[in-house]
Amino acid sequence: MKNKIYSIFALALMTTAFVSCDGDSDIDPIVAIDKPTMTVNFPTAVTANEGDLIPITFTLDKPVGRAFSFYIVMDQPNSTADDLDSDVDAGSVNVTYQKVITIPPFVTTYSDFIEINSDELAEGDEVLKLNVGETRTSAVIFQPVYSTITIKNVVDGELKLDFNFNRSFTGTGGITNYSNTLCALQSDLSGDVYDVDFIVYNAAFNPVTYPGALGAQTGACTEKLTMKLADYPNGLYHITAFLYENADLDLAEIAFPLIGAAQFNIPITVDYLRAGSINKGKFTQEQQFWFTSNTPALDEQQVVDIVISGTGANRIFTIQNTIGQVSASGKSATLKGKGSIRK
Repeated sequence: MKNKIYSIFALALMTTAFVSCDGDSDIDPIVAIDKPTMTVNFPTAVTANEGDLIPITFTLDKPVGRAFSFYIVMDQPNSTADDLDSDVDAGSVNVTYQKVITIPPFVTTYSDFIEINSDELAEGDEVLKLNVGETRTSAVIFQPVYSTITIKNVVDGELKLDFNFNRSFTGTGGITNYSNTLCALQSDLSGDVYDVDFIVYNAAFNPVTYPGALGAQTGACTEKLTMKLADYPNGLYHITAFLYENADLDLAEIAFPLIGAAQFNIPITVDYLRAGSINKGKFTQEQQFWFTSNTPALDEQQVVDIVISGTGANRIFTIQNTIGQVSASGKSATLKGKGSIRK
């Protein structure tokens, strides 16, 4: 009898030990007995453009009866790319840069992707190294993939220009502590506001009407123009500022008799950006072309010159002043569509 009781007790201990070893949250008791085998189809080395989607496919020899998580983790010490360059990022509660894919129940194949993010920086190749799969996924038997992704910089075919002319000014006359801005100003005399439009001319100073060329003539405080390489032949383009309304600032003694604002300069600055080629910068209009508060409406002055040159995949935007001093220049590149991969 003593030996029989001892045997039952020993069997109970062995059963308890077996159950305690099966404590992983990704394992159901039935799965732990006979786990499916899963194949992870993802390249060990691939070259991708910014904006590409790199597919990943999971194939199981038999389904799992519930959803389970699969983890893709960045090898941070050996990657020159960071968490902003792909969707393997810091958005997880885990401090490690990772992407979590949830594989649904009762499937034998499932597909997802790694997204390579586009950015505005002009930069060289970056390397993203990934551990595709790791030990937190325990519902299936699989072999992780260690992958090296070379990310190619993609140059946008558009030059984006923001024209800024707003400025603050104060009065020194009868109204104490008067202040205003050009964009908020409206004439008491005529009701006119301060409005500058920006006109694109070719080298011969003929206005161009290519798609989007009139985009900076809207009445907005900051006017915006997008020049698409596909719309513009090679050549020199002049962009001027046309003072459509000046809120009667040149008649200040009539329109604003109590302000007494002294004459002030109104330089125009241009924020420029070509994603992947020209990092965001600022061009300042040459001083001899500045408007002043006394400049009458309908006056027009030079702002900036844009030169478009090159052929095929190497067309170039160059931003310069009227004497040819270059502020920025950057070429284009052949663009791949979303989801394409260069190997």
